[in-house]
Amino acid sequence: MIKTHRVSIITIGDELLIGQVTDSNSARMGQLLSEIGIEVSRKWCVGDEKGEILYAMQEAQVHSDLVLVTGGLGPTKDDITKTVMAEFFGVELQFSELAFQHLKSLLDKYKVEIREMHKHQCNLPSNVEILENKLGTAPGMWAEHQGVNWAFMPGVPYEMEYILQHEVIPKLKSLGYQSKYRQTTIQTAGIGESEIAHRIEPLLIQMPEYIKLAYLPGTAIVRLRLSGIHDEPAILEQEINWYTEIIIHELDTLVLGTGNDNLPKFLGRMLKENGFYIGTAESCTGGLMAHMITSNAGSSEYFKGSVVAYTKEIKQDTLGVNTTIIKQNGVVSEQTVMQMVEGLCQKLGVDLAIASSGIAGPDGGTEEVPVGTIWLAAGNRESTITQKLQLSRDRARNIERASVMGLLLARRWLLENVHFTNK
Repeated sequence: MIKTHRVSIITIGDELLIGQVTDSNSARMGQLLSEIGIEVSRKWCVGDEKGEILYAMQEAQVHSDLVLVTGGLGPTKDDITKTVMAEFFGVELQFSELAFQHLKSLLDKYKVEIREMHKHQCNLPSNVEILENKLGTAPGMWAEHQGVNWAFMPGVPYEMEYILQHEVIPKLKSLGYQSKYRQTTIQTAGIGESEIAHRIEPLLIQMPEYIKLAYLPGTAIVRLRLSGIHDEPAILEQEINWYTEIIIHELDTLVLGTGNDNLPKFLGRMLKENGFYIGTAESCTGGLMAHMITSNAGSSEYFKGSVVAYTKEIKQDTLGVNTTIIKQNGVVSEQTVMQMVEGLCQKLGVDLAIASSGIAGPDGGTEEVPVGTIWLAAGNRESTITQKLQLSRDRARNIERASVMGLLLARRWLLENVHFTNK
């Protein structure tokens, strides 16, 4: 039987339970661990309450070889993780001069007065090894207890990620935690999971049982994950690559790419390879398409800018949409978004523009143009393609879906006009 590591995550914080803050830490930890072949099997999310934290730690101790914990390591009264740790491990808290010198250097740098609560933050369980945190005052900690390894990190996402990547993962590699688990992800767009299954599953009849195929649908995108465990990781990786190629060949241009990159990054890669610059002219999406593109580092190499033309006047005065077009067809129309594309190309000098205009909701619609009606266009002054969406009354979901569909429409325009393929 193949022995795998049992890895668990505990996230701590009342704000996570009441929905005030999204638990992005556990998702990011799972992603980074999977990249080195470590699969998370369980997770707990508990509030800032001693009994709940102790319960989660006791459960994790029984069911895990490795436990990653985030949250509750700061200087305030609700940061009680270190106290609970000491009780759980059966040790005392002791002042760490190393932690204090690190904290002092950061506070001195920003001319912040050192207070008693800062010193209190440096009281750590006596059995831990400090994990350096260059991005914040609270150190990470590593401990071994009754055969289980524990890593504790702050709840601030960028601090957690820094410690995980620079301290925890190197330690895991040195301890042989890279398992016999392998995976790859194929991202697709423009087709639903049932249709994907209909097309690819007859081609995967010979796929061994130790390789699993999972469908992970999102907003207008479906990710396919091939994963497995095998005594010979090299053989497993070869077989996963083989079936990945079969799927990509069958779905062809419906495949965005492989890996965990996001849609804007896939689009940016196409633009960069062809030397194209893109811009957005957004009404109902309010700049979300531009935000999605610029969220990726290096986007200045292919993104020039955006005009949020939310009112009729901005559409006319800034983007040059013809008054007659609006009078005859309305601001939510195919003709309007086509002229928005043309106007943006002229205004910003881009090779490709995306435009949106619609009624995101939850009110404001008419019988002729109901809530959820959104027109998209992508192209330039020579060639433009359009798409009409008829969505729900959920404003947030409509804006998100329209933005994703706008980027996909731009990708389609590139495929049709620049003869780009994923092969």
